[in-house]
Amino acid sequence: IAMHILTRAEEEVLFKEMKANALKKCDPIVKEFVECTHGKTVSVLWACRAQHKAMNNCLMEYTTQADMDKLKIQYLND
Repeated sequence: IAMHILTRAEEEVLFKEMKANALKKCDPIVKEFVECTHGKTVSVLWACRAQHKAMNNCLMEYTTQADMDKLKIQYLND
């Protein structure tokens, strides 16, 4: 069995790709948060708490170690 190790730069590229995929999948929820923040300053902290939590939960759903591992395997197989 050959052992393949990614360079730090390759891992960073894959992490950015994973993050971009998560943002794409969570786009409607991210937009809700952004819309909530318009015209607010400090009040964003409490006024948009629910939207912020929903956005973070969605992003965390698509940025797990398992998602990163899938990308690494796919990258190494290409």
